[in-house]
Parts: sequence; C-alpha cells; structure tokens
Amino acid sequence: MASQMLGVRLAEREEAEVQRLVEEGYFISASELIREAVREKLQSIRIVAIRKADYKQARKEILGWLKKNKEGFPSQISSDLNLDWDLVTRIMRDLEKEGVVG
Repeated sequence: MASQMLGVRLAEREEAEVQRLVEEGYFISASELIREAVREKLQSIRIVAIRKADYKQARKEILGWLKKNKEGFPSQISSDLNLDWDLVTRIMRDLEKEGVVG
C-alpha cells in the first residue's frame, strides 16, 4: 500500500512530549508515534457493519464462537461476528437459561 505524507501542526507542549517519548526510547521516531496514534484512533472509531442474520443462524455462529473462545462479553461477540447486539444478548440470555453458558 502506498503511503502519503501529511503535515501536522502540534502545540509546543505536544511536540515536546513527542520528542521526550522518542528520546526515552518509547518510539523510534516522531513519525512512528504519530502513525501509531492515528492507527489506534482509527481502530477505536471503526464502524462495524451489522449483517442480517436470523435467530437460528446467529445462535449457531455464537455457539461456534463460544466453543473457540471459551468466554466473552456480548459486545465482543457482536463485534467479532458483526451481529446485532440486541440479538446477541437475547441469544446469550436464552443459552444461560438452558444451562449452555454460565
């Protein structure tokens, strides 16, 4: 993937903090710190595309996910499988009532 150069303006205080982190060895360069910060920010605001799945299909996928991962939060399952959070929580409640999960 080709990279693009972007100019960034930082306050003196921010630039000094970046330089301190580089000098202390946390990052190889200011560019590395900025690239990592951009990647983390983009990941944190990533929009998850929810796909349509009926109860039966979603339940099957959730059971497969639980078999592989052993445990997890509904939000994690929802994100990993791109399933609607309300559907995931409903299925998880049903699985708990049935004694499949504890």
